[in-house]
Amino acid sequence: MWQIIGQDRIVDLLKRSFHEGRLSHAYLFIGPKHVGKMTLSINLAQALNCLSEDKPCCECNSCRRIASGNHADVQLIQLAQNSENEQAPARKAISVNQIRDMQYNVNLKPYEGGYRVIIIDGAEYMSDGAANSLLKTLEEPPPNTVFLLLAVDEGSLLPTIRSRCQKIELPPLPSHIVKEALMERWGIDPSRADLLARACQGSIGWAISAIDDEGILEERSQHLDNLIALSGSDITERFEFAADLATQFSKNRVAVRERLQLWLTWWRDLLLVKGNCLEFITNNSQEGVLGQHAAQCSTSAIGGAIRSIQETMQQLEQNANPRLALEVLMLNIPYVEKEEICLT
Repeated sequence: MWQIIGQDRIVDLLKRSFHEGRLSHAYLFIGPKHVGKMTLSINLAQALNCLSEDKPCCECNSCRRIASGNHADVQLIQLAQNSENEQAPARKAISVNQIRDMQYNVNLKPYEGGYRVIIIDGAEYMSDGAANSLLKTLEEPPPNTVFLLLAVDEGSLLPTIRSRCQKIELPPLPSHIVKEALMERWGIDPSRADLLARACQGSIGWAISAIDDEGILEERSQHLDNLIALSGSDITERFEFAADLATQFSKNRVAVRERLQLWLTWWRDLLLVKGNCLEFITNNSQEGVLGQHAAQCSTSAIGGAIRSIQETMQQLEQNANPRLALEVLMLNIPYVEKEEICLT
């Protein structure tokens, strides 16, 4: 049984290709973080190596070993996780040595199952050497081997790598599908399911993680509170915040990008509130504050904030000076009085 939620069209495509013997030797799964790319990859690896007739059964020894990460023919390549030593930063790129180790393994026959499956999570973070080395393998793929490249931003991948993969896009899920899944599969009450479904922005994996970890929602709420407070801060406080955020960026780029992405949801919500479309807002727990801000902020000011955040994210992706980029962003966020909201 395929376990990915809300991606029925993609599952049907892969099932047809599998049963008709037309699977590509390489797939590029594109979609937001936590949207289900890894779940889809695990399911496909299980289907290729399942011991039952109804593939994947998720119950046989092969399926269970793949799900637990202990199958000899399924290899996961990814960035290093954050070190237990907070002073030691995680690796920032998938290295050429990781790809070379994989290349040695794929030249051997499958050990346990019928297929070797190579999952590269965060494929856009491959170093130049790693990407060029992988390209050679994709040009002459070994038999009975399937490569699954997972990425959020396909534009960061070499065009030659993209051209050698079948691209499959996993779109964010509608909030009502996420809400329904949370209630039916995880037994979440409707109000909390609605809160998580809106907050996850279609990435159901985030909502599932937040079910058992209260800290995830608390951290999200704190980041929103920081943004609200920042709107009423003077230039000195804003620049101090930019300096702190730039320091965080040097240690954990993904976390800062997620912070800026959250800020985008706030300004988008302001536009929705101004348009009286409350049913579509993401941060419904902050509906009161959103209403206050929207009443005083012009549409052009909100649009300017959105553009500034998007430009900053793009600049950071292009390796601009993070402190400078973030300081410019601080200048472009509309000023909001702490007592009474007013626009510049």
